[in-house]
Amino acid sequence: MDVALPAEFLKKLKIGESQRSDNLVIFPLLNGEREEPGYILLDEALEQGILEVKEASSEGRVNEIFVCNSSDRPVLILDGEILVGAKQNRVVNASILVGPKVELKVPVSCVEQQRWRYVSEKFTESRRFSYARMRAQKSEQVSQYLEAMGVFAADQGAIWDEVERKQRKMRVDSPTRAVNDVYESHEEKLRRYCDAFQALECQVGAVVFINGRFTCLDAFDTPFTLQKMYKKMVESYALDAIEMAGLEQKEINDGDVQDLLTRAAAAKVSVYPSVGLGEDLRLSGDGITGSSLILGDRVIHLALFASENIKQERRYSPLSRPSRRTRRSRI
Repeated sequence: MDVALPAEFLKKLKIGESQRSDNLVIFPLLNGEREEPGYILLDEALEQGILEVKEASSEGRVNEIFVCNSSDRPVLILDGEILVGAKQNRVVNASILVGPKVELKVPVSCVEQQRWRYVSEKFTESRRFSYARMRAQKSEQVSQYLEAMGVFAADQGAIWDEVERKQRKMRVDSPTRAVNDVYESHEEKLRRYCDAFQALECQVGAVVFINGRFTCLDAFDTPFTLQKMYKKMVESYALDAIEMAGLEQKEINDGDVQDLLTRAAAAKVSVYPSVGLGEDLRLSGDGITGSSLILGDRVIHLALFASENIKQERRYSPLSRPSRRTRRSRI
């Protein structure tokens, strides 16, 4: 496994002209290669009926769901995608490439605390992408669990606390404490943010700043993936921007982005077998933390966050302590 692969990938990227809406600034990351991805995205797979996603058992398990890919192509499920339906809504703990004709148990976390009953037999959609602050905290928790126990688990209690904090800060009342209700309550504002950002032809990634401070970076192996995901991604960035509106802002430029890419390329890398195809890399560096899904010589998805924004109030909560199972479960 080439642990230098994320650094090589980052060094090839070009920084595009920034796009802005109020306190949200996104710098496009460009790559001239336009290779077809060779995989199907979660939304497409659910819509086409080639990916079945349901509870891990009839009783259900909060931190695990079952997926079955009936197609001849892999399906990419991204860290942070929110699945709606079944007994409660879940967020995916890591980016996973589900192989063709493969069944897997996928690690997830609950983002709807006050529902544990079926509204549908299966998970029916994934229209939302988790906002950056939650993704950052969850990514760090998963990294800790991987290092300590070798499992892709997160601190469920801390995630519930974060959802409650978000609802309180954004003045949203949700009967089931569902994070999706926060998005729906601010739908008009989110739409205005989204209208200001357009994916460029060769864009494979985005570096996100809120109030002039680095928030997150997402990048993919091909522009085709980013273009299909971009609206969902921008909406998730905008949710944090709405919460932080009115706070002090500072100016940023290409130099700030280049400095970030340089620090990211120098990050320490730890390698773990992915739940699905490929390898899961955990990155930690100067002011940054994150993960990357690698398949062969390709960076499928790279996600980085500002480590200074990660507040760990819990560690290995009894609510989410996983069982000692094998990381890869193929049926």
